[in-house]
Amino acid sequence: MSLMSEWDAAAAIKLLQNMIAMNTTNPPGNEDSLAKWLADWLKERNIDSEIIEIESGRSNLIVTIKGKTSNSSLLYTGHMDTVPPGQQKWLYDPFAAEIVNGRLYGRGAADMKSGLAAMLYSLVLLKRQGFVPEQDVILLATAGEEVSCLGAKAFVAAGGMKKVAAAVVGEPSNGDVIVTHKGAAWLEITTRGSTAHGSMPHLGVNAIVRMNAIITKLTAVSFDLPPNKWLGMPTLSINQIAGGVATNVVPDACTCQVDFRLIPGQTASDAQKIIEDIILALKQTEPNFAAEVKLLHSCDPVACPEDHPVISLAQRCVQEYAQAPVTVRGVNFYTDASILLQGKNLPVIFYGPGDDAQAHQPDEYVVIEKYLAAVRFYENFAKGYKA
Repeated sequence: MSLMSEWDAAAAIKLLQNMIAMNTTNPPGNEDSLAKWLADWLKERNIDSEIIEIESGRSNLIVTIKGKTSNSSLLYTGHMDTVPPGQQKWLYDPFAAEIVNGRLYGRGAADMKSGLAAMLYSLVLLKRQGFVPEQDVILLATAGEEVSCLGAKAFVAAGGMKKVAAAVVGEPSNGDVIVTHKGAAWLEITTRGSTAHGSMPHLGVNAIVRMNAIITKLTAVSFDLPPNKWLGMPTLSINQIAGGVATNVVPDACTCQVDFRLIPGQTASDAQKIIEDIILALKQTEPNFAAEVKLLHSCDPVACPEDHPVISLAQRCVQEYAQAPVTVRGVNFYTDASILLQGKNLPVIFYGPGDDAQAHQPDEYVVIEKYLAAVRFYENFAKGYKA
């Protein structure tokens, strides 16, 4: 049996197709064009929205469904930007939103225009039914999540989180209920040396060799803490390195960027201290060892309070349409929730129709049946939630 009437299903699918057809690749983003299109789409369905300009071409979209009380609110959120299609050739045009064998293909189909579209359409259903939720339901469509979370930061700075009692993030979860995700700390290490002619390396100090000493110790790091129930252990990955100016010149500088993924209880300072301790140890054997580390970017780990009622509510909403037992789990990537919930122990659920394994992949897709089930999930979660 269809999850919706034919008209509803067709309209919901068309919404997602139109969103994918609008190129919001970040950089540069251009989310403002999608925000304006969505505002017009909502207006045609008697739903008001607000566009908040962040910078030229970059905007958030905010939709509010008034509840019986405005003392608290339930936040639905997703981002409008996507990563670039990449250099690998796609079988399907990344902005054509083609449907083949029950799958809708396109950049953002999984991550995460399908989750955002399903949230938007669920509000249309609530409005059409005349349903008044217990508290306000706010939908925040953000700019810039894929690079710097600038939309989430702007929302927080404007006081948008003051009344939020719980949040649902529409990131791809493959229909599972995600209750936690890792944080991130991106750190840059710089080693210093002194130049010399490549034929006389003994007259210089090789900054790349010094960096190698740090990397050797860094790759042997073991984290001294118990694994998280959902996320396991933290990780680190050495992902960029640069040094030297010519083949015949001893390099006097080398930089390296490291991506730490953190579990709840860890902070960016903990990651930075790991590198600082390595540098300090190397200085014990080489007093003139010159190196420093700086934090480039950080996002906190996020976790829903254990056994909070929103988890069982989410499970019930999934089970109504799922063909299999509901899986509860965590994920390694971070989301706007790191910015939105920082310092707040708020209940949060991550649920979306896209498969998180599809994120950032060529020929990204969402299964249409899962997308339609997500519309009903968000509709029923808003009906069932009470702060």
